[in-house]
Amino acid sequence: EDIFLMLLKQVFGGLFNIMLWICVACELTLAVIFEKDDTVTPLILSMVIVASGTLQWWTELQAESMMESLQNMQRTELVCVYRNTFQGGRKVVQEQWIEPGDLVPGELVVLEAGDKIPADIRIVFCTEGAEVDNAALTGESLPEARTVEVEGEGVAVHEAHNVCFFGTTVLKGKMKGIVFATGDDTFLGQINETMTQCARTRSTLEMQIEHFVHVIAYVAMAVGLLSLVANLMSPVKRPIDLILENAATAFFAQVPEGLLPTVTISLMIASTRMVRRKVLVRKIDAIETLGCVSVLCSDKTGTLTSGCMTATDIVTHADGFATCRCTENEWAAPVQNASVLSLAQCGILNNSSKPNREGVMAGSPTEVAIMEACTRVFGDDRMQYQEQNPQVFEIPFNSETKWMLTIHADDLQPGAFRMVLKGAPERVLAMCTCVLNESSTVELSDQRRGEINTHLHKLMSGGRRVLCFAEMRLDGYADDFVFEGSSPEKCNFPMAGFTWVGLIGLEDPPKEGVKDAIAVLDDASCKTVMVTGDHPTTAEAIATRIGILKEDELANLPEEIREYTVVTGHQLAAYVPEGDGFENGACSEEQMEFWRKTVQHARVFARVSPVHKRVIVRAYQQIGGAIVAMTGD
Repeated sequence: EDIFLMLLKQVFGGLFNIMLWICVACELTLAVIFEKDDTVTPLILSMVIVASGTLQWWTELQAESMMESLQNMQRTELVCVYRNTFQGGRKVVQEQWIEPGDLVPGELVVLEAGDKIPADIRIVFCTEGAEVDNAALTGESLPEARTVEVEGEGVAVHEAHNVCFFGTTVLKGKMKGIVFATGDDTFLGQINETMTQCARTRSTLEMQIEHFVHVIAYVAMAVGLLSLVANLMSPVKRPIDLILENAATAFFAQVPEGLLPTVTISLMIASTRMVRRKVLVRKIDAIETLGCVSVLCSDKTGTLTSGCMTATDIVTHADGFATCRCTENEWAAPVQNASVLSLAQCGILNNSSKPNREGVMAGSPTEVAIMEACTRVFGDDRMQYQEQNPQVFEIPFNSETKWMLTIHADDLQPGAFRMVLKGAPERVLAMCTCVLNESSTVELSDQRRGEINTHLHKLMSGGRRVLCFAEMRLDGYADDFVFEGSSPEKCNFPMAGFTWVGLIGLEDPPKEGVKDAIAVLDDASCKTVMVTGDHPTTAEAIATRIGILKEDELANLPEEIREYTVVTGHQLAAYVPEGDGFENGACSEEQMEFWRKTVQHARVFARVSPVHKRVIVRAYQQIGGAIVAMTGD
């Protein structure tokens, strides 16, 4: 929008400004018609209006400029594409690096780990175990696997595993894809367009000032008319110009000319204080609305949580199964427990994360979290241990097997190899026959299997993602033996009889201070609602830890109400209204009843899409009558 047009809107727009300009016009009219010499009052009032509008315009213009500067600081990475070129009259396919804005549908794009996806692409090639981070699009904190296999009918585009979306990131592997949408035509662009098409909601300050102007206008006109009638009926005869001047004076006296600069300066002071707290305010009247918020809808990943995976718990066996926190002493060097040490060794060997140029571990958040936790056990000896046990073979993780296998040579024992298996607990456990007990092994009996599952379910109910580790020793092989195979049936080495080593639980932990902030909001009668694309179990566990859900309150709720405390996107899909809101008969009575109960009782929305987020906010505004703030994605 043109900055000078913005200035004109600030100076001449708004009901209160219009009323003040009417006062200026009336003062000038009286001065001209009745040849009065009081032009100072309309001049001063005009200066006050212009100065207040200019101050507000300048403050908002600075905020816009700072936001544009932040956006320009984000470095645009070049994209690798293959394009047809002509050399010597022959068509040649060449690799080129271009700006993301120059991409067009139909181009072949090459992406590697760490690359930002510049458009919506359909995958035509990818390495085994390729993963992307869709948190910016779905809110899902865990990486999502990608494959070239075409999804069946009925699968939504945003749920397809052979499609990558603009705004997301490649975490692992390498892939090639055909661009099928760019810019506003991408899935994220369509969501943004839908959001921008929504009618702008007026701030509470605007509504309050509009109501105030109506009251003042009625009072001023009433006082002005009463003054006119009193002057006309007065026994003291006055000339008509004096009668009109008295009536106008009585009318103008009711208009608080100082209100506009007072409100503007107060909001500017508040805006300056917000900047000190590293908050940019684009529209300064939004500051007043912030103090009136009654419902805060917050995303989970990266907003309520830290946005990075962290290893939190381990389960090992040493004369019995035990769970310990990764922050406790037995999970830090020097380690006395042989079972814990073996689990840390497996976590370091079977790991695809690598240090970048700065020496920081890079790769899948899950792999990095495991490596960082296991490094605490080894300390400076980690790299030496990896060098002594070089990797000679790997079967990458894929969505079918749900495990990853690595084989390592032992430099200290020629002809000896160590296989390390990591993956989904149910898959890895099915391939095990023994349990590591300190430096020996014991049989994996049904009782021990049940104990492992008990610890597993306890971790999962706490919102953890759990990975299982197992190992097997291979002796009597030649040092130059070539390991082959991609599945248990195709391998030229044994794939049964593993020894169970342990479990590692991971989570995206809450941010420091979030729980206290939510408690402050509760004290201020502001309800916090989690809106995330993550799994319901994980979302509920995090919500309970940070105080959004309170166990004592949930225990006292009737069953028919408790089912509305955590609502999934699948449930919402059947009750989404037509159009942009819930007004003008957009919903059936059944839909309205669902949303009334949801608005009243829901504290967590899980597995929701960005479109669902807009509907949820509208429901709280139009059905719950709440003033809603939205933070996060």
